[in-house]
Amino acid sequence: MAQAKNQALLDILEPIIADQGLLLWDLNIKQVGGQKTVEVLVDLPEHQNISMAQITEFTQAVNEALDSAEVDPVPGEYMLDIASPGMDRSLALPWHFAWAKDGDLAVTLALFAAKDGQKKWTGEITDLRDTGLTLQTDQEKLEVNFDEIAKAIVAVQF
Repeated sequence: MAQAKNQALLDILEPIIADQGLLLWDLNIKQVGGQKTVEVLVDLPEHQNISMAQITEFTQAVNEALDSAEVDPVPGEYMLDIASPGMDRSLALPWHFAWAKDGDLAVTLALFAAKDGQKKWTGEITDLRDTGLTLQTDQEKLEVNFDEIAKAIVAVQF
């Protein structure tokens, strides 16, 4: 998350997030094709799903706060993109993995290098450590360090 990158923006967002009982999943400031985009992903805690009405209310509050800020926390022109992280949300921070474990959610890990002959694994997190996790797959328990993970997402189950 961009905490160290833009504390001024977080200082504006955090009171609104707390007031509305939301969870900040991720914050990114990206430059794509000459367009700067501030992406804010919010959700409800405790594995609840945020509604479109709640995202709209949050967006309005953020717009008002940014418009009235004494100093623009994101200099220059930018597009504000506020959304839910979605069902197949990315897992990047240790607390993201703890959130998935607490919800008994299956996750898919794409590894930088193959383990036991494959790079992509899906299963449930059975153990978390400071340095990594244990993934219970259909075939085995797999020990993975966080620095071995190229990408991790919640595996959508139908």
